[in-house]
Amino acid sequence: MPWLVNQNLVTSQVAIGFVTIVVSTVGYNATEKVMQLIDQKSDNFKRDILINLSAPVIALIFTILVCNLIDKKAAIIISIIAYILSCCLWWFQNRNNKHFDSSPSSTLGGDI
Repeated sequence: MPWLVNQNLVTSQVAIGFVTIVVSTVGYNATEKVMQLIDQKSDNFKRDILINLSAPVIALIFTILVCNLIDKKAAIIISIIAYILSCCLWWFQNRNNKHFDSSPSSTLGGDI
């Protein structure tokens, strides 16, 4: 693998890339969900708000952990786990999103 000059450098860049995606998606999704919850005023309003506001805090903890372990192989493993969890969180938060029901096109683009 001649294109891999320094494996630690590449691993750390990938770990930072994953963590950057995690922080941006979790922060945005949590904020959007909180705004939806404010409009809906559900029965479990306080619990749902607390859960959605704790998600960015957990993402920040993952970020700090990855930055502290950036020279070790654990950084890439933790960042991949955080990325997978952020994708699961997105699916969980958007399971009842009415905006996806009214989409006139398919997920690949164009009409169905």
